[in-house]
Amino acid sequence: MRVLISTTGTGVGSDEEERRKRLEEMVNGFVEKVVKTFRPDRIVLFYTNETKEMAELIKSNVDINVDEVKIADADDFNLCFETMLKVMKNYSTHELFVNYTYGTKTMSSAMASCAVFVNAHLICVTGERRGGLVRSGLEKVSIFDPYRFRDTITLERVARFFNTHNFDASISEAQNLKAFDRKEDLIKFLTAYKMWDMFKHEEAFRMLREYWKSIDFADKNDVKNNLDFLGRLIDKKKKGDIVEAYKMKLLDLMENAKRRIEVGFYDDAVARLYRATELISQILLKLEGYDDPIVLNVNDMSEKDWKIVEKFEKFVERKDDKIELKLGLMNKLELLSEFGVDLAIKMRDDSKLKDLLRRRNESILAHGFKPILEDDAKRLYEHLLSYVKEIYGRYYEKDFERCRFPKLEVLR
Repeated sequence: MRVLISTTGTGVGSDEEERRKRLEEMVNGFVEKVVKTFRPDRIVLFYTNETKEMAELIKSNVDINVDEVKIADADDFNLCFETMLKVMKNYSTHELFVNYTYGTKTMSSAMASCAVFVNAHLICVTGERRGGLVRSGLEKVSIFDPYRFRDTITLERVARFFNTHNFDASISEAQNLKAFDRKEDLIKFLTAYKMWDMFKHEEAFRMLREYWKSIDFADKNDVKNNLDFLGRLIDKKKKGDIVEAYKMKLLDLMENAKRRIEVGFYDDAVARLYRATELISQILLKLEGYDDPIVLNVNDMSEKDWKIVEKFEKFVERKDDKIELKLGLMNKLELLSEFGVDLAIKMRDDSKLKDLLRRRNESILAHGFKPILEDDAKRLYEHLLSYVKEIYGRYYEKDFERCRFPKLEVLR
């Protein structure tokens, strides 16, 4: 259904006779140039006490259903905007044509602004003027879509959502862009970081590598650093350099947890920080020559292996000639402490770390129902950083910068 929405005016003149004549010319121009051009199925007229006459004349000159909506104060922009937007939203599923030609400047500006929010076509009656008024019979109808205006608002939302790590909302907003000529590149960019946030490193790297050179809506050096980090992580995985790949994943986990803290998802953040703590123990195990879970061949076990089995007998699962041990975080730290690993000993004896991890165990995402507080999430993050730095080593600072997501600049 086509819906034509219009403001109304009073007509002007030096006396009542001239005003009335001009009003009739306005109505005739509206009917002949606007109504007959767009052939709406329904007309909605916004009127005031002063412009009611024009609304009545239009109704008497068309054989289309006309709805009338009164504006209490034609010079109150907020009132005009709220009234008009509410009405337009009722017709937002239809094709809308919005004529803002008549009425006060306030009514016209409010009408045009509303059109942006409901995806409407804007109409303006123009032509040769005399005394500020379009001459009768010389009217022309201009129609345009305010895509640039609407896109500017949309791009602001895209940047705001991305910068607060709401990637789904950012992508959804970007899909509403109409005239932004880099729309597809932008969506690919946003999607790449969504993939990375989900730890889908290969997909994120592939998308960023393809589009990063055309990117100008984020700092290109930041994006290049991100590509460097992802590329090295993927390369280490492919080459089987598990320890170094785990270290890079550890940084990624910490940065991911930090993003969750920034947007107030403290339970999610602490769940990731717990996984980061466990990953530290897995790295230390790997450095001692063991996977997690620990799998031993009974026909080729060292004295060290037998000591592990003896100490953690209750966790042993025997399968043919294999022995498998699935140890929890604290047991892994206990085992590593038995090996004399200094970092594991520090973590095992760290009462503050144990207390913060206990709060994770009481959270809704673990074994309890207590929500994680902001302070607890931040304290665990900061406390864990010292261990992450120690195990990561030389390039800790640089790589932490390289895995930090960029911020979108204000897009145009």
